[in-house]
Amino acid sequence: MKNFNRTLRLINIVLGILSILLIIFNFVVFSRLRPKMVAFEPLVGIENSLMTIVGFGLLLILGYYLLSMLQIAKYFQHTSKIDPMSLLLLIATVLSLLFVFSDVALLSDINKQYLHQFDQPEWTLVYPILVFQLFISIILLIFHFSGRFIKKSVESVGRDINIFLVIQYVGLICGSMGLAAGFLGFLFPNGYSLSIHSVLTSIILLLPYALAIGYWGLSKLKEKNRQWIDEKQQRDIGRSALMSLLVMTIFMIFLFVINFRNLDGVVRNLWLPLNLFGTIFVFSLGNLIYSAKA
Repeated sequence: MKNFNRTLRLINIVLGILSILLIIFNFVVFSRLRPKMVAFEPLVGIENSLMTIVGFGLLLILGYYLLSMLQIAKYFQHTSKIDPMSLLLLIATVLSLLFVFSDVALLSDINKQYLHQFDQPEWTLVYPILVFQLFISIILLIFHFSGRFIKKSVESVGRDINIFLVIQYVGLICGSMGLAAGFLGFLFPNGYSLSIHSVLTSIILLLPYALAIGYWGLSKLKEKNRQWIDEKQQRDIGRSALMSLLVMTIFMIFLFVINFRNLDGVVRNLWLPLNLFGTIFVFSLGNLIYSAKA
């Protein structure tokens, strides 16, 4: 296990260095392409291939965030207590991972709008996201260099509760972002797409939550005398499930009532994502609240 952790650390260091260089490369590419694309000037020579190179680079950056999440999760699994700095870094890594998909969507929209000579307001979002990803990539690389995520304070005492809490934090992030994306559909109903926003976006936002649950499940399957959840977790999950049922039932009734005269509008595409991510958000929040109580 030690060899695996050290190998994972070395891979993350290499990927971290490459990711930082690629993000800087993206800044250079966008500083060259943006003025031309905004002015609808033709791209010549290698400029036509730069966006494709950026796209392949985003795949590598995505791999860096995924493996960093794995390293942090393994660290949490064997530490006695989750420290705030590592938790914040995990949350930021999850956001950075999701922002990679945002990069792809934004750049795709920009390219389509450039080809049809439409305005490209998405540029105002691309740069802040890149700055955030660059900052988090540097912080992650520093942590990987220091070997922080391979230091274990205990062998197994904290792993059950820590991974359980990590799942709830990831659920809180994914749930809140899913709700935000759903409510944006009410603000911009004409630009809402069933296949892109309801289906594809929901799948992307569920990915970190599914990975966290999958990691927990695989960890449990490796245990010889496994206990999936202890008595307190079982009680907390039951309370959170009841809270989710009550809150989401009230919310869906409210959604139905205020859209009663327009049920064939955008709400017919939004009710499932709102219900799904609302349930994840409330359920995760409930587990965190009840877990904090003795």
